[in-house]
Amino acid sequence: MTVWNPGLNAVGGIPYRTKIYRTILPSGGDDTAAIQTALDNCPVNQVVKLGPGNYRITGEGLIINRSGITLRGSGTSTRLLKDNEVNWFPVICIGNRWSADKFLSSSVNLAANGIKGSRTVTLAGAPVPALAAGELVLLDQLTNTSLTEWSSDSPPGDPSRGWFSRYDRPISQVMEVESVNGSSVTFSTLLHIDFLTASSAQLSRYGEDWRGPDPVPATKGSGVEDLYLEKGSDGNISFNTCAYCWVRNVESKHTIGSSIGLESCFRCEVRDSYIHTSDDPNPGGGGYLLSIARGSADNLIENNVIWNANKVMVMRASGGGNVIAYNYFEDGWISYAPGWVESGANASHMTTPHFELFEGNQAFNFDGESTWGNSIYITALRNHLTSKRRSIPPLQLTDEGYRRAISLAHGHWWYTFIGNVLGYSGMSPAPFSGFAYEVTYPWDDDPVGMWKLGVGKDWGPADPKVLSTVIRHGNFDYVTNSVKWEPNIPDHTLPASFYLASKPVFFGSAPWPWVDPTGSTKLYTLPARARFDSGNVNPSAYPLTVAKAGTGIGTVTSSPAGIDCGAACSVLFDTGTLVTLTAAPASGSIFSGWSGACSGTGSCRVTMTTALSVTATFTLLPDTEPPAGPKGLRSK
Repeated sequence: MTVWNPGLNAVGGIPYRTKIYRTILPSGGDDTAAIQTALDNCPVNQVVKLGPGNYRITGEGLIINRSGITLRGSGTSTRLLKDNEVNWFPVICIGNRWSADKFLSSSVNLAANGIKGSRTVTLAGAPVPALAAGELVLLDQLTNTSLTEWSSDSPPGDPSRGWFSRYDRPISQVMEVESVNGSSVTFSTLLHIDFLTASSAQLSRYGEDWRGPDPVPATKGSGVEDLYLEKGSDGNISFNTCAYCWVRNVESKHTIGSSIGLESCFRCEVRDSYIHTSDDPNPGGGGYLLSIARGSADNLIENNVIWNANKVMVMRASGGGNVIAYNYFEDGWISYAPGWVESGANASHMTTPHFELFEGNQAFNFDGESTWGNSIYITALRNHLTSKRRSIPPLQLTDEGYRRAISLAHGHWWYTFIGNVLGYSGMSPAPFSGFAYEVTYPWDDDPVGMWKLGVGKDWGPADPKVLSTVIRHGNFDYVTNSVKWEPNIPDHTLPASFYLASKPVFFGSAPWPWVDPTGSTKLYTLPARARFDSGNVNPSAYPLTVAKAGTGIGTVTSSPAGIDCGAACSVLFDTGTLVTLTAAPASGSIFSGWSGACSGTGSCRVTMTTALSVTATFTLLPDTEPPAGPKGLRSK
C-alpha cells in the first residue's frame, strides 16, 4: 500500500545518552521550576536525570521545546504527579504546544499534482521566508468527496471540520524538507497519498500564530524515558510539532484527555510503555489513551500495553505511514454503558486517516468507526483480534452490545486484512446463543459476528463500496476453524512483516511472527501481553541472553560483570544499563562475529531497554584438530 519505515529507524533507533547534565531529587514541594530550569539549560545530547520519589508538577507542566535532550527517570519509582487541576495542560509537552495547529499566513499552492510515492513537489510560488532543509511543513488539500466522507455531525461550515486539520482540509501529511531547488521541494520521506491541484493542495509552515513573521522550528531528537506520570488534564505527554522524538518505558495513568497524544509529528516513537486508566472513560475526548492527529506521519507505536479507557486509541486526520505494532489493547468501555464494546485497534475518529499499518497487535477488536468520518487504505497484518474484552479487575464488563472481531462502518474504503486470527480457542458467546463468521444488516448482536462490514449510517444497510474494496486474505477464525483466502489472489505466502526486516529484539527467544494463521499453532507469545499478565509491565531489569554458535570454541564475558558464557549465559541487568560483551576465542579458534542484537567482530555494546539476545560465532581454524572426544579419541 505504501512504504512503512517509521519512527527513528532511519537514524539508527532511539539514542541512549549517557552524559548526565544534572541529577534532581524531589524537594517535597513544587518541583516544576527546578526540573524546567535544568531542561532549559541542558546541553545537546545530554540527560536531565530524576532520582526516585514523588515530584510535584504544577501549572503548565514541563516543556521540552529544545532539540537533542533527554528527560530520564529512575524507572517507575520516579513519579511525576500533577496537581489535580483541570487547567488543560499535560504533565510534559514535547515541542511547542501552540504550533501544532498554528500556521504562517503564506501557504503556497502546489503548481502540479504531488504524486503518491514521490518525494518532490513543485510550488506555484516562493515561500517567504525561504524554506530551509530540515524544516517540518504540512501538505494538505480541500475535501475530496471521492476519498473523504464527513459525518452528518460535520456539515459544511461546521467548526468540527477544523478540529484536527486546517479547516476543511482533512487529508494532510507532515513532511520534513530535505532540499529546495527553486520552486521544487524534496522531502526526506515519500508522499503517502496524491496531493491534487484540483483539491487546492498547499504547503503550509508552522508558526506560533498566524501573525508571526517566522516559522517555529520543530523540536527534534528529544525524549522522555523511564518514569511514571499521572493527573495531566490535557493528557500526560503531548507531542507537538516534533520530529524524531520519543517516549520509552514510561507508565502513564489517570488522565483527562489523550494520555499520550501526537499532533503534527514526524518520525516519533511511543514504545515499551504502559498507558492506562483514564479518569473519564466516556465518549467526548476526555477518555482516550493514544491519539495520532493533525497530519502526523511516519510515527511508530510499538510494544506498549494500552488498557482501560473509553477508546484505547484514535487516529484523527493522521498523515499516513504510521505503524501501530505489537501492542496489547484491552478493555475499552463506557462508564454509563459498560456492556457496550468500544473501539480497540482503531484507525479512525476524525476523517481521513490513510495508509496506516496495524501489525502484530492483540486487541479485543479492530474497528473503523465513523463518528466524525471515514478512513481509507488501512492495512492490518497478523493481528490477534479476540472479539472479547478480558474485563480485567477492577473492571466488571460483560460484552452485551456490539461484540465483534472486526467492523467497518460506512466510508471505510480500501482496507486490507492479511494473516489475522479472529476469536480464540474455546470462546463463549454468552450472553448470546452462538457465533457467525459474518453478520450483515440488520447488524444483530446474536449471533456474535466475527465480521461486520459496511455498517450503514444510523445502522442502516451496508455501504457497498466498503464491501467491494475490502481485501480479506489468509485470515483464520475460530468460528469456521479455517483460513479464508481471496479467490482472485493466487499467492498464499503471508509476509512476516511490512516494516521489519527481521525479528524485533524485544521478542527475545519467543517465536516471531507470533500470529500464524496457517500454522498448526496459531498464536504464540506477544511480549506486551506477557508483561501485563506477569504484573511487571515496566520491568526494572531485563534479561540479556548470549548463545554460542559455530565449529570453534570461546567464551563471552560482560562489563558490568554477570555474563560468563559458558557458565552464565543469561543475566538480568537493570533498565538502562550499558553492557559491553567481549568474545575470547580459545586456542585454535577465531571469533567470527555477533548476530542478534549486535553485529561485526568488535565489542558488542547494548543498552538494556528491553530483553535482548546475542549470538557469538566461533570458527575452528583450518588444519586444527577439534578437542579430544570421549576416551581421548580424535576424529579423522
